[in-house]
Amino acid sequence: MIPVSKTTEQARRTVRRLLDAGENLPGSLRRAVVAMKDAAVPPLLEILMEEEDGYAPAHAAALLGELRATVAIQPMLDLLVETEWDEIVHDAIIQALPRIGAPVVEPALLAYVECDDFDFRFSLGEVLAGCGARDDRILARLLELFEIEPDGAAMHLASYGDPRAIEHLSLAFDAYQLIPTEGPLGNQDLIELRSAIEQLGGALTPSQENKYQQAMEPLERWRRARAAKMPPERAARPGRNEPCWCGSATKYKRCHLDADQAEVVGQGAFS
Repeated sequence: MIPVSKTTEQARRTVRRLLDAGENLPGSLRRAVVAMKDAAVPPLLEILMEEEDGYAPAHAAALLGELRATVAIQPMLDLLVETEWDEIVHDAIIQALPRIGAPVVEPALLAYVECDDFDFRFSLGEVLAGCGARDDRILARLLELFEIEPDGAAMHLASYGDPRAIEHLSLAFDAYQLIPTEGPLGNQDLIELRSAIEQLGGALTPSQENKYQQAMEPLERWRRARAAKMPPERAARPGRNEPCWCGSATKYKRCHLDADQAEVVGQGAFS
C-alpha cells in the first residue's frame, strides 16, 4: 500500500498541473485528478481559493463538482459571492455545485437569506434549480427571482422541473406588454417564457400563440434576411439561456450574445 504522505504529495503534484492547462483541460489530466479521489480535494481547494484569475480555478471547481466534494460547498459559495457573473470561475462554480447534489441545498438556501445581492441570489437560483433536490423552499426562491427577472429565472424554473410553475409562467406571459419595435432583439422574454412552459409539459393557449407570433415577426424577418449571409447554424438565434449557436455548449448570453447584438446594432436593425 502506498503511504498516505506519498499519495498526498502525488495528488498535489498532479493537481498543480492545472496551473499550466490553459483554457481546455486535457482529458488525461482530468482522469488523473479524478482517479486520486479524496486525495485530490485539498490541493483542488488550494487552487480554487488561492488563484485569483485564469482557467485553473475554474478547472478546480469543475473537478470538485465531479468528485462531489461536500467540503468544497461552502468555499465555492463564498467565492461565488466574491466574483462576478462574467468571470470564468463564477460560471464554473454554478455548473459544479449542482453536481454535488442534495448536500448543496441547505448551505445555498442559507447563503440566499444571508446575502441580499440580487446577482448572487440569481446565481444561487441556477445552482438550486439544477441540484436535483425537491424542496418547496427552492421553488419559493425561484418564484421570488422570477418575479424580479422573468426571462432568466424562467429557465431556472424549467431546470427545476416542477409543473406547478407553469401557472406562474403563463400568467407572466399574459401580463407581458409587447415592445413596439422593428428590432429583432425585442420581446425576448417571451422566448424564455414559452421555452420554460413547454419544458415543464405545458403549452401556449391560442391567444398566447398569437401574441408570440406577433412578437417574433421582427426576429423572423431578420432571420430570413440574414440567412443568406451567414452559415446555416447562425440563422436561428437561440434564447439567452440556451446553448450558443457556435457549438461551444456555453449559454448564448455568455458566448455570442454580445457580439450578435453589436452586429445587429451596427447594421441599424433596431428602430
